[in-house]
Amino acid sequence: MAESGKIVAIRGAVIDIAFAPETLPEIDEALSLRGETVTLLAEVQAHLDRHTVRAIALQTTSGLRRGDEAVRLGQPLNVPVGDAVLGRLMDVAGNAGDGRGEFPASLPRRPIHRQPPALVTQKGVSDLFVTGIKVIDLLTPIARVGKAAMFGGAGVGKTVLVMELIHAIVESYRGISVFAGVGERSREGHEMLLDMTSSGALARTALVFGQMPTMSSV
Repeated sequence: MAESGKIVAIRGAVIDIAFAPETLPEIDEALSLRGETVTLLAEVQAHLDRHTVRAIALQTTSGLRRGDEAVRLGQPLNVPVGDAVLGRLMDVAGNAGDGRGEFPASLPRRPIHRQPPALVTQKGVSDLFVTGIKVIDLLTPIARVGKAAMFGGAGVGKTVLVMELIHAIVESYRGISVFAGVGERSREGHEMLLDMTSSGALARTALVFGQMPTMSSV
């Protein structure tokens, strides 16, 4: 029988859960929170004491109450991997969100928390990532396997710029892109999905979207 605990506090997406000491879940372990009208996933972030963990809910906590059950899943969240996720949109739990049906049960899955590759297996790259966008390549060139950041308010073109970078990876380098986005407006995510589909870049891209949870308190 699955080991379970009870929710003792809810502060928006932050959930405190009490377990028996011998059944305390591990850090990064996934939990199933089961209320009367809602079931959602959470992830353990900290051990507060020998009895209590603090977890982050991965969906809205509306309808969840103190005293509701939290069941240990015994492992981190698992998501589908492989060529089948290219051209698809999914959430952090690996559920399809593009209306094209769920992923097959036979599809390989891997935990979202894994050990990184050993340092000796990695090698540095000093080449530049040519984007094809002149103002970037001339004034702020990006190193391959490096990092870059964009800042700006609403409507200044951040989404368009991200799509151009993804297009460069797909078309110029024949690479694969994974776009992960969390925000308040699902409309913008839907528009990005449509734009990438029409541009042909989606076929070699996997989209992982997360909706900012509704805040609630009990």
